[in-house]
Amino acid sequence: MSDKPQISIAGRRFIRALLLICVGLLVAEFIIHRHAYFALEATPLFFALFGFAAFCIVVGGGVLLRKLVMRAPDYYDGDDDA
Repeated sequence: MSDKPQISIAGRRFIRALLLICVGLLVAEFIIHRHAYFALEATPLFFALFGFAAFCIVVGGGVLLRKLVMRAPDYYDGDDDA
């Protein structure tokens, strides 16, 4: 058997619809004129790059936090002295 997960027809439709929405938003980014308050906001794909950077920071923070709070696999298998 294959270890690759199978995607249902509904799942494929959802993924295609999501990709279509992403492409539409990417095209709209270059067509729609934005009234930016700061000069940095006027750069193309600023909000996409900002969101991706925030995502990377959250995931990196999660990795660091996991190392901080992770317990050994046998943490709760100790003595039952209670």
